[in-house]
Amino acid sequence: MTVARTTGRARRKPVERVAIRTLGRPPNLPSQVARMISDEVLAGRFQVGDRLPTEHELAETFGVSRNVVREAIARLRFEGAVEPRQGSGVFVLGNQANAALRLDAEILRDKSLFANLFELRSILEVEAAGLAAARRGRKHLTAIEAALRRLYDSQRTSQAVDADLEFHRAIARASDNVYVAMFVNFISEHVRASIGQANERVDASTRERINKEEHGAIYEAIKAKDVERARESMRWHIAKAMRRLGLTKD
Repeated sequence: MTVARTTGRARRKPVERVAIRTLGRPPNLPSQVARMISDEVLAGRFQVGDRLPTEHELAETFGVSRNVVREAIARLRFEGAVEPRQGSGVFVLGNQANAALRLDAEILRDKSLFANLFELRSILEVEAAGLAAARRGRKHLTAIEAALRRLYDSQRTSQAVDADLEFHRAIARASDNVYVAMFVNFISEHVRASIGQANERVDASTRERINKEEHGAIYEAIKAKDVERARESMRWHIAKAMRRLGLTKD
């Protein structure tokens, strides 16, 4: 499959009309589209600095909806493969290096591998919480508190998962380590579905209690600049999340 590429220096060419096999609509469709766009980069049909075809053109090329393309682009953005630029389009940032970090949805269906991903998340986020407690400034704490407030306010809405992820990202940014923030950001997108699954297993009132107990404890420790308590609160939260998902035994 080939899609036309564009550059910021030249006028965009019409997307090529080629015979393609349209994709079905399985749950992992955005992952498939993201992989296929990455394959175009790896094949050299898109170079670093090139502008991707428009959302509408990609949707027509792959035979999917614009929402699917939008989510695929979001995943590539979190992997550091592309960069949306306001008013200009989406540009390619990398190639082979990004493929090494891609986690296919099929792999995440393997329970043991998914448990391994959560172990990696624990390693990163426990230390991120400790660093955040040690290094956070007023701006960082304000961002974490705002994310926590959104999490509390969104528990009975479809925005709960986004608020949950933003809370963890805000803590990673407060670590003042760009690589910690980058990897937590990357992993968070791949555990998005699992957070939704965990939420579905408990009623709204229980979710509210869990969030106030677990996320609230992390925030209070970071606010108090208590490094060890921040680490332990994050470790406890992720361990409890793994139990709720059936990834560990009680």
